[in-house]
Parts: sequence; C-alpha cells; structure tokens
Amino acid sequence: MRKLWARHGSDLTVVAILVVLCGFFFWRIVTPIERDRGYFPSGDFVDQFYVFSVFEARQLLTGHLPLWNPYTYSGHPFLADVQSAIFYPPSLLTILVSAPWGFPIYALELEVILHVFLAGLFTYLFAKRLLKRTFPALVAALVFSYGGYLVSYPVQQLAILEVQIWLPLILLLLSVGGERWQKHGEKRHFIWAGLALGVSLLAGHPQSSMYVFYVSVFYWAFESYRSGGRIWPKVVLFCLFLLTGLGVAAVQLLPGLEFMLLSTRAQATYQEMAHGFPLHDLLQLLLPGILSQWSALYVGILPLLLAALALYLIRDRRVVFWAILALFALLLSLGGNTFLYTPFYLLVPGFGIFRSQERAAFVFSFAMAILAGYGTSALFRSLPGLARKRLRIFNWGLVLAAFASLVLVLFFLYGWAQAGLAPDSPFGPMLNRAVLLTMFLLLAAGCIYAGQRNSVGMQTLMAVTVLVIVFDLFTVNWQKNFQATSPLEEYGPRALLASIQADRGSFRVYNEWRLPGNYGVMYEVEDIGGASPLRLSRYEDFVTALPMERLWQLMNVKYVITWRGALVPETELLYEEPAGEDMTYLHRLQEYLPRAWVVYRAEAVTGEEALDLLADPDFDPLEMVILEEELDLTMAGEARPSEATVLILEREPTRMALQAQLVEDGILVLSEIYYPGWQAYVDGQQARILRANYALRAVELEAGSHRVELVYDPLSVKVGYVVSAGALMIVLCLVAWTVMRRRSQES
Repeated sequence: MRKLWARHGSDLTVVAILVVLCGFFFWRIVTPIERDRGYFPSGDFVDQFYVFSVFEARQLLTGHLPLWNPYTYSGHPFLADVQSAIFYPPSLLTILVSAPWGFPIYALELEVILHVFLAGLFTYLFAKRLLKRTFPALVAALVFSYGGYLVSYPVQQLAILEVQIWLPLILLLLSVGGERWQKHGEKRHFIWAGLALGVSLLAGHPQSSMYVFYVSVFYWAFESYRSGGRIWPKVVLFCLFLLTGLGVAAVQLLPGLEFMLLSTRAQATYQEMAHGFPLHDLLQLLLPGILSQWSALYVGILPLLLAALALYLIRDRRVVFWAILALFALLLSLGGNTFLYTPFYLLVPGFGIFRSQERAAFVFSFAMAILAGYGTSALFRSLPGLARKRLRIFNWGLVLAAFASLVLVLFFLYGWAQAGLAPDSPFGPMLNRAVLLTMFLLLAAGCIYAGQRNSVGMQTLMAVTVLVIVFDLFTVNWQKNFQATSPLEEYGPRALLASIQADRGSFRVYNEWRLPGNYGVMYEVEDIGGASPLRLSRYEDFVTALPMERLWQLMNVKYVITWRGALVPETELLYEEPAGEDMTYLHRLQEYLPRAWVVYRAEAVTGEEALDLLADPDFDPLEMVILEEELDLTMAGEARPSEATVLILEREPTRMALQAQLVEDGILVLSEIYYPGWQAYVDGQQARILRANYALRAVELEAGSHRVELVYDPLSVKVGYVVSAGALMIVLCLVAWTVMRRRSQES
C-alpha cells in the first residue's frame, strides 16, 4: 500500500476529488433523503432510453435477445436501432444487475453519473500525459466534465454521453501506443485503443462516433507529423486501431447500417441537416443561460481565460493544434449559419447524414478543456522575462474586461428599472447573468494575478483555483437537468388503459399523443406510433400519406386514444378523463381488420401509385392486395375472402405462427411491417415474403390447410456476431502473443 501511494498518491487523490465532486454535482440524485430527492427531467432520458432499457431487461430475463420490438411503430427493429445499445458493456451491466428488481430508473441515473465521472477520469489521464503535471490535468478534467456541454442535453440523450466520454481514453492509448511503438516496437496499445473505440461505438450514437473518429484521425496525424519518421507504418498502426474498433462493434454496426439505409435519415436534405446554434448563442460563452436553458458552449470564465493565456504565452504546436480544433468545432456547431458547414456537408463523409450540428460543441468543449490545462501549466510555473512582460498586457486586458462587465451590469440594471422591475422583463435575467459574469471575472483575475505574484502558497492557490472553477461551473450547470417529481409519473397506473390491457386479442392502438410516445413498451401494448429518431422511410410514407381511417384498417387498429370525443368510423366510447384543459377519450372501433387475412386478388403497383390506390375510398383491403413482385401462383380470383380462415397460434416479438385454410390459391396478408430479416416457413418449407400494400408482408399459399411461421432472424446480426467474435479472438491472440514475446525477451 505504501509503495502504491508513493507511486500514485497524487493520482489517487485526484480520483478521490473527482468522486467527491461528482457526488456533490449530482447530490439531488444520490441523496437518501426523500424530500430532497431530484430526478432527471422528462424527455428522451425516460421516453426513449429508460423505456428501451426496460424492454431489453424484460427480454433478457426471459432468455431472449431483444431483436424486434412489437410495441412501437407497428414493429421496430430494436437491435438495429443503434441507440438501443444492447451490447454496450456498462449499459448491459446496469440492466443485468438491476433487472431482477424491475430495473428502477435510479439505476439508469447512476449510469449517467458514472459516465460523467469517467469523462473526468479519462480526461485527467490524457491531459496528464500531455502536460506532465497533475494539477493542470485536474483543471482540464473539471472543465470537460462540468462545462456547459457535457452536463447539458447529453445527460438526457444518454447515447451521446456514453459515446463521447471515451474520446480522451482513446487519445491516451494512441499517444502511449505511438511512443511504445517507436521505442520498443509494441503494437498492443493500438489494440487497446481499438477496444475503447469499439466500446464507444457500441454506445449507439453514430454522429458522436463520427466526431470521435475524426478527432482521433487528426490527433494521430498531428502526432505522427510532430514525431517525424516514415508515415506508412503509422498509417498501418492507425488502421489496426480502426479495424479493431469496427470489428468489435460489428454486431451492432451492421444491423444499424442496414436500418439507417432504410430509414428517413437516408433521404434527409441539406436544410434538415444544417441546423446549428444561432449566431447569438456565441454570447453564452460569457453569459450562460441568457438565451436558452442550456449553454453548451460555456466552459467557465476562469477556464476561458486560462485557454486564452495558453494561446498568448505558449509557443507550442500542440497548443496551436488544440486551438485550431476548438475553432473549427465552434464554427461547425453553428451549422448552416456560417459557410464552413457547406464544404463539410458536401465533401466530408458523415456530415451529410447527421442533423443537429450543435453537437460539434463536444469537440469544442474538450479542446477548450485541454487548452485550459495548458494555460494552468503556464501560470503555475516560472516564466521568463518576456512572458512576464506579456502577462502585464494580459492583466490590463482583464481589467478592461472587468470594467466592461460592470458597465453591462449598470446597463441591464437601468433597463430593468425602466421596465419597473417587472418580473417578466428580459432585463432581470440579463442582469443576473451580468452580475455572475462580473463576479466570476473578478475571482478569475484574482487567481491569475496571485499565480503571477506568488503571493500565497502554491497549494493554497491550487485549491482556490479549483474552488473558483467548481463554483463557476456548478453554479451555472448543476440544476439544468433536474426536476422535483419523478418523470415516471407519466407512466403511472392509468385507468384509461384498463380495457386495452384486459383485451387478450391481436390488435393495435392509435395514440394521438395523449400518452408518451413509447408508452406501448411500458404497458406491453402494440401501438402504430412511437418515439425514436430512426424510423423506416417506407413506414413513415405509409403513415403520413394514407387517410387516418384507412391506416387504422390496414394496421389492425382496434382502440383509439385521442382528444376527439367523436370519430368518423362507428366507435364505442369506453373512457374519458381530463387532460389539462382538454379531455382524453378512449374509443373502440366497432369494425376493424384482423392481424392476418386471405385475399384472392392482387395488383402489381409500386411507389406513390400504390399509396394513391390504398388511399382510394373504393379500395377494399379484404378483397385485394397491392404487391411489388410477380407471383409464383396463378390465382383464379373466384373465391371470396370470407371463405378462408386464419388463426393466430403463437405470437412472440420475433416469432409468429398461424394456421390458414384456403379454398383456392391465394395470398396471406399480414398487418406486419416488411423488413429484411423476417423469414417465412409454410409447412416447414421456407417461402418468400412479399412486400404488400406498400409497407406490409404477404405470403403466397396454395389451396388447403397450412401452418405458416414467421421468424425474425436477420443475416446482418449473424454476420455481425461472426465478425465481432472473430475480432475479439484475434485481439486475445495478439495480446497473448505480445505478452509471451515480452516475457521471452525479459528472460
């Protein structure tokens, strides 16, 4: 223990500090005192990530891999939706540990807190390697972990947070790997970096993974150039890193790529992709919260000044690299509000398929944290005479900035007074932010001046600097993601759903946004809507193009939850309850189509023409089906659909068995979404699945009685298994070979 403390005492102290600060920042979450307990707010955190985790936990507890979710969008490829993050190790561990207790939301909240801590830890380790000193590395860790970006919307959009926090660890392993390769010819750290990349990819946010990849490319290219030597071996080493990461994550990436190519994202336009921060959001670098709830660009006043100090004092290409990276990321986060995004959209792979360019603030925040570390390192060391002279000019700049902030305070105070100190006047919040800016500027100036003058002990000054940064970032950010009531109250027991849950038949529900988007997963009710950023393009066209009543017919809708007291089809009103100023009604349709039926007539129509025909009031889905492929059977078309019988024998998320009796050759039409990976078996023999009625499935059947089974067994998942298993085996073999070789050399 003494040897461990002697070698790593400062690092262990930093870890303890990071643990304590993380506990303080999220104390409303972790407190055992019920009256003080807070929750992450309603939104994506609950409606998507928690609900998805609940579905995954239920499936795993029953011994099934959650491949297909029948409860949203009339059937959704769950594993292929990358944000489900089924194979992400920390998420999987959270589910497996807490699932026997019903997977409480507290478990997912703790997962968030763990990742914020890991962000600080990984940033500290990487920054310490760059800066060679503990305290500047701690500053960098605090700025990245608790700056305006990481603890804003990534906390609610869990996949973003869980992808991005691995970047500093990846860069650390690449840096160590480059040094070990040059000195000893070792390659294993590139494999470890690849494993970290693979884990990051499994967290399930492709846009964030794109940023992680590009930052890794630029960093490795910069370090390779700086260290000199032959370039091609370094390219090979980077490819080893990249292939390891892609191979490990293939089990998630291949199904995800298949789904994305079929989703609405594959047809997005520049206008949809170019959204970014408005230009006025740059003000939130200094005045957080003045324009919006979150201030993703805010890194703190003292860290901002330390980053400026690094650029002002340090003549080092590494500082220039991080400054250029921060500048490009800042401009990219503005999206189409500057021209910079346009060449990226046109020429750089990835930027044309992801929306919300604000997320480039991730790279800006991380680069600024590293620059703040460099600035801290420069401040807390002996400086040459020229640097001290330059510091005096910097100090005058601080004085001018403090004076300007005081003028801003007086200006906002005057504006508020002119408005009669009205609570709804915009000058009130502006005045509060200006006062905070002035206070933080004065505290920052005091730290910087004391660092130059050595007027207090070094340990005391370091402690004060940390406290100023923590006070600044915590004051601005710590309450941004809390609410006093549990967001699960929206998913509490609902009398509205009692009739639906008591009905054991096969049907779907149409929820006209009276319940949360993914409520169907929580209550195990099949709905034709849902909440996920990825939706099948065909299904989206199908839902939006058809009249509502025709959509209900084709999708086996029996119940409608709506704000409307009366519907056009004949219905029975089962329940009503107040919902704010409105009412919520539950209707049961008097007539609705079954989940599966037989028709004896087909017409070959594709594209928009098929949607037009489906929308025609004279079209009868019980009499005819619209197909896009030629039939193997020749149908007489003389029998009536009522002469056929279809019984559903078994239904599971990834499997369905039916018994069909036909008087002549016909087509079994299923109100199930057409998607690659579904396979049909008729009397044990594999059969074709036809695309029917634009977005549904159908199977050809000869006259007679048949057992039909549909099984979801996608090739993309099986190939992903093989590739990921192979990659892990290769990694293990390479590591074992490296260890044995090293031992033989030592002996």
